[in-house]
Amino acid sequence: MSIIKIDETSSARKGKGAVSSAGRCDEELDLLDVLSIIFSRKYTLALFTALALFIGLGVSYLLPQRWTSSAMLSVAEAAQLHSMEKMLTELQVLDIDTKITPASLLTDFIRNFDSPRLREQYLVGTAYFKQLAKGLEQSPEERNWLINSILSGNIESQSSSDSKKEYLFYEVKYSANSAPAARELLQGYINYVTSVVEKELQQRITYHVDMVKGKAIGQYNLDKKRVENEHSIKLERLEYALQVANSAGLKKPVWSINGTSTYDDWDYLESLGSEGLKRKLKIEQSVEDPTLLNVDLQNRRVYIEKLQALKISELHIEPFKYMRVPYEPLYRDSPKRSLIALMSAVVGLITGCGYVLLSNAIKAYRQSLKKKADTPD
Repeated sequence: MSIIKIDETSSARKGKGAVSSAGRCDEELDLLDVLSIIFSRKYTLALFTALALFIGLGVSYLLPQRWTSSAMLSVAEAAQLHSMEKMLTELQVLDIDTKITPASLLTDFIRNFDSPRLREQYLVGTAYFKQLAKGLEQSPEERNWLINSILSGNIESQSSSDSKKEYLFYEVKYSANSAPAARELLQGYINYVTSVVEKELQQRITYHVDMVKGKAIGQYNLDKKRVENEHSIKLERLEYALQVANSAGLKKPVWSINGTSTYDDWDYLESLGSEGLKRKLKIEQSVEDPTLLNVDLQNRRVYIEKLQALKISELHIEPFKYMRVPYEPLYRDSPKRSLIALMSAVVGLITGCGYVLLSNAIKAYRQSLKKKADTPD
């Protein structure tokens, strides 16, 4: 009897093990089962995908648009600098070196182009900003936030100095919420910076001319005073020599040993005799402006007159050469609606799969609970 009980117990254990193993097998789902469940609910998946796609497209139309216009600039050529070269030639004739070159003009343009102060000054005067700033005039914080949001990342310049190109060029960009606005903003800012460079160039030339003119006039006045002092001393020495000659009784010039030349030395003026000294003193006294007899001073006077007659006219130059003019962009930078639509569809599909599997798992769990409730003890 005991042996039979053991067998029955063993059989019972085996039965329970078989049931447990079968339960585990029923609970496991292979890939084919998952695909079968998903395919059976394909219309639900399509509904989730379409709904997510519609939401994604709607959001993409609500997001702010960003269009970027660009231009490429290189060192200016003679055609762009004709008026400036003519003026620089006139300055070089007068020995005025302004150190202005086509490369320095392009550098000055980019330096001003990258100036945050100039960017803000230009932006606040555009119709584009005034349109965006409607209703913000009474709120300086919102206005400043709008300015910073427009300037941050929407305007930039990039140099070719890091590339393998042997020539230098710059690419400048401006972004806006529409293609026409981007091109107009970039072209307008280039023109605005060009006018600033023209003014700076004119101020620089005027400064150099004024510096040279001031130095020339100061040197001329100093040398003029020296010549006047020399003439005054000359008159005094002649008067002293005349007194000495009269005291010595020398009326006639003292002739040299060979009798062919007069000993006329400023250290021995008495050798001219009193008659010669009187004549020379009279001639020197008749000179009202001793600078008229100084060739160097006369040349400096002419130089100063040329400087004073020099007029720095208003310059109209293009401090660069266009390799590519600002254009109206054909493609939007953001939002990328095709990418947003694709990502939304993928998210919708994944969400739909999760919903289908979860609902199927909940349904299976409820059925198992119902079976257990219907099964008698």
